[in-house]
Amino acid sequence: MWLWVVLLFLAGMALILAEFFIPGGICGVLGGILVITSCGLGCWLAGDGAFWVVLAEGLGVVIVIAAGMLIMSRTRAGRFMILDATQDAAQGWVAWETDESLVGACGQALTYLRPAGIIQVDGKRIDAVSTGEYIARGSRVRIREVHGSRVVVERLEGEQT
Repeated sequence: MWLWVVLLFLAGMALILAEFFIPGGICGVLGGILVITSCGLGCWLAGDGAFWVVLAEGLGVVIVIAAGMLIMSRTRAGRFMILDATQDAAQGWVAWETDESLVGACGQALTYLRPAGIIQVDGKRIDAVSTGEYIARGSRVRIREVHGSRVVVERLEGEQT
């Protein structure tokens, strides 16, 4: 009977590993059911030694998954699925640059800012957020700070909302 516990466990782990190659959930769900079934059968057979069965199967799951990940990273299919490239500036990857020259510039709200919207400064449309207040369309605004692509504006004094 213990042979069935081991066979169910190994079949379940094989189906879980097959889920990496055949996505869709069926193999993973069936594999999980087989592993849980083998655990239940092992506990039923062990009687008072059920703790050791659960511990052994839990350890087995960890070992099989770790071994699968190590083996997978060395196969052609595994290298295809794992991103190992970096996004270096030398290769042309650049983050959004902060345009500090915008700080202090004045413009007009093209849309309502509640708190996000679009403003126009020197003929350029810019996505912006207010400091938390509602700013009506057409109001004059000043750029308070710029962090990457995030432009924070405030309504100029004397402008109505």
